[in-house]
Order: sequence, then structure tokens, then C-alpha cells
Amino acid sequence: MTEQIYMKLNDKVKRPTLSKEKINRENKHFKRVVDQYERWCKDGGGYETRETYEDDIIKCLFEYDHDGYKLAEFLKEEVYIEPDSELVNILDEVITAVHSLTNEIIGQWTKENFLEIPSDIIGKKVNAKQNLKKYENYYINSIYPETYQVTISEKFDKKGGWVINFENVTFVE
Repeated sequence: MTEQIYMKLNDKVKRPTLSKEKINRENKHFKRVVDQYERWCKDGGGYETRETYEDDIIKCLFEYDHDGYKLAEFLKEEVYIEPDSELVNILDEVITAVHSLTNEIIGQWTKENFLEIPSDIIGKKVNAKQNLKKYENYYINSIYPETYQVTISEKFDKKGGWVINFENVTFVE
């Protein structure tokens, strides 16, 4: 029998990030991009295994710029293909796959760690720091429980605003 480990309230929450080891090759957005890329490549000969197509798209997932043209140029240098506008349109969808894969990993992390955001925090005044930006005296106006995030804005009754990871929020009052 294994011992159950519980998080303490003071523990720093470590949000997972997308990595090559965590790619779910069955993700529907990832599969769609790979399928389109595979069809495009088969017109010019193509590879022998689907895994090779997946590996090319995985390389694209971790490029800094997810613009379809930039990714086509990247693949031109990386795997020696001759891109065209159809490939650029296909690779424009890589950003959707990145978001889907990331949200999948974060959703799993949220469930595994029993992370919940109380619903009564809407309207509360908070400070937040995310990346290099600081937000002081903002109000929480919506909650995203599946990704453990909240939206904050300067005005109490405003809809929309900045999406902030909940672990980066501190309450003012």
C-alpha cells in the first residue's frame, strides 16, 4: 500500500509545461495537423511511417514563432521540403495544437492535484504578477477551473481582462 501525499497550502504550485515527452499523439488537434501534413507530403513522395510526420510537427510545436510561413521555412531547412501556400495554411494550425496540448496537460495536472478555485472569489480585489508584468488592485471577474486561471480587470463590473494563473494571485482585502 502506498502512502497518500497531500499538498500543503504553503506549497508552491508548479504549473506543468508542454514538453516533447508529454505530447499526446492522440490529441485531435495534433492529429488533424499531422493528417493534413501527411497528405501534403504524399503528393511529393512522402515518408514511410506516420511517426516521421508526427516528429516533424512536434519539432514545429517547439519553435518560437508559430506563423505558418515561418514554420514552412523551418521545415524547409530541417527536413528539406519545398513548401508552398498549402503547407503554410496547414502549419498555421500548429498554434491550435499547441494550445490544445497545453490545456490537456494543465487539465490533467489540475485534476491530479485536486486544485479548485472557490466560486466566491469573483469580485475580490487582488494583486498579481505573471511573467514580467505586475497588476495591482485588480478585480477577479471570471474563473477558468479547468486551467486553474482567473480573469482580472481594473474595474469591478468589467467583463474580460487579463487571464492570470491563479497561483500568481494574492488577495488585497
